[in-house]
Amino acid sequence: MNPDNRGQEPTRPVYAPVPLRTALSVDFGNGVNGTFVRSNIDGTMTFLLPDVRSAAAPTRPTAPAPQNQDEEPAVHLIKLLYSCAAALDEGKKELANKGLEMICSLATDDGEPVHRLVASFADALALRIVQPWQGVCRALQLPTTTPAPAAAAARRHFAVMCPFLRLAGTAANYAIIDAVQTERNALLHVVDLGGADPGQWLLLFCFFANRPGASTHHQILRLTIVNEEDGFLSSTAALLAGEAEHLHIGFQFHPVKLHINELLSIEPLDVRSGEALVVVSTLQLHRLLADEFAEAATRPHDRKGKRQAHATMTRADALLRNLAELSPKLMVVTEQEANHNGVQFTDRFGNALKYYGALFDALEESVPARGSALERADVERCLLLPEIRDIVACDGAQRRERHERMVDWAARMEAAGFVHATMSPGTVAQTAILARMLAGDSRAYRVCGENDGRCIFIYRDDVPMFSVSTWRTV
Repeated sequence: MNPDNRGQEPTRPVYAPVPLRTALSVDFGNGVNGTFVRSNIDGTMTFLLPDVRSAAAPTRPTAPAPQNQDEEPAVHLIKLLYSCAAALDEGKKELANKGLEMICSLATDDGEPVHRLVASFADALALRIVQPWQGVCRALQLPTTTPAPAAAAARRHFAVMCPFLRLAGTAANYAIIDAVQTERNALLHVVDLGGADPGQWLLLFCFFANRPGASTHHQILRLTIVNEEDGFLSSTAALLAGEAEHLHIGFQFHPVKLHINELLSIEPLDVRSGEALVVVSTLQLHRLLADEFAEAATRPHDRKGKRQAHATMTRADALLRNLAELSPKLMVVTEQEANHNGVQFTDRFGNALKYYGALFDALEESVPARGSALERADVERCLLLPEIRDIVACDGAQRRERHERMVDWAARMEAAGFVHATMSPGTVAQTAILARMLAGDSRAYRVCGENDGRCIFIYRDDVPMFSVSTWRTV
C-alpha cells in the first residue's frame, strides 16, 4: 500500500452526461437513492447518484461545546484503563483489580460514548482475569453467548446506523458487474462466504438486470450463501426470489447451512464447470486465522539436500488456496482494517481501544437520524462487546476476532495464488460519492482508493476502518 495516497479523494469527474435509453431508480435507504442509466451510444451502464445531501444524514453542531469539564474525566478514564491493562500484562492482578474498581465507580454502560467504551473494555479485562478459572466463569455464566436472533438484529441495526458495510457492499457489486460485463457463460455463480447483508444482493440484482446486453443475452444468476441459521437462509431465499421475479432475472438459490468455521472444504459450495464464478467474503476470513496446522513442504529438499521442515498455515490460508484452484473470475474480500492479531497483549489492547472508540463515536452520532438509542445500545451490547471480549480476554485458539490489516491480507492472498484485480475508476468514484452523501457536511465517512485501484479503504474521520480488495487468479 502507498501511505501517501491515503486520504486523497478522486478529483476527476465521475461520469460525463450521456444520452439515456433506460433508467431505473434504486433506493439505498436513509434518503439516499440513485438512477441506473444506460447509454444509447455504446451500451455502457452508469449508476448515477444525485449530488444532494441525504435528509437523514447526521449533522454536527456548528460550534463545539466547551470541553474543559468533560475532557479531563475522559482522559483520566482512558489512563486508568491503560494502567489496568499494563498491570494485568505484568501479572499484577491485585493492582488491576483496584484500577477496575475505580473505573466502575466512574464509568457506566449508559453514559457518554467514552464511558460506555471504557466500561466495555473494563468488562473484557475483568473477564481476562477470571478466564483461567473456567469453573468460576461457568458458575457466573460469563460471558454469556448472545442469542442468535439478538445478534442478527444487532448486525442489521449496525448496517443501518453505520454505513461501512453498505459502502463495502456497493463497491463489491460494482466490481462484480465490471468483472462479468463481457462474460457469456450461461450462469453467473456468486458465492457469499457469509457476512453480506441481503440488501447487497438486492442491489446486485438491479445492477445485473441493467447490465449491458442483459436484454439480448439470457444469463442465470446463481447465489450460494454460507450461513448457519435456517431462518436467515429461508427468509433471504424468499426475498431474493421475489425480487428476481420482479426484475425478470433467472435466479437459483443454493443455501449452505454451515458457519464459516465449519467450512472445511469447498465441496459444499457446489461449484460447477462452465460457470462464471465470483467469491465474496465479508468479515469472515479473519475468524479462520485462529486454527493452525502443519503443512508438508511443497519443495521436498533445500539446496543442501535436507528435507525442509513442515510449514505452519492457518485454515484461512488453506481455504484461500482451495478457492484459488476454482479459478474464480473475481474474489472480493472485505475485512476490518485493524491489527488485533498481535502477540503482544498491550499493543492489541491499545489498537482495539482506538478502533472500537471510533465505532462507539460513529454509533453515537447516528442517533436519532439513523436509529434509536435503544438500537445503538443493542449494537454495543450484542455485537461490539462480544468482539471486545474476544480480542481482550481470549488467547490462543479461543480468540477468533483476529483482525489484520490489508497489507497482511494481500500477502496471504498472493501466497494462495491470487493477484490483484484493479477496480475501475468508476467503482471507486461512485462509492466515494455515496460515502459523502451518507456523511453529509460532516464528512465523517469517506472512501479512498489506493494502490492504483487495487483496494479501497472506508474511513471514519481519519481512521481507516474497513478495506475492500478485489482479486483474480493468475
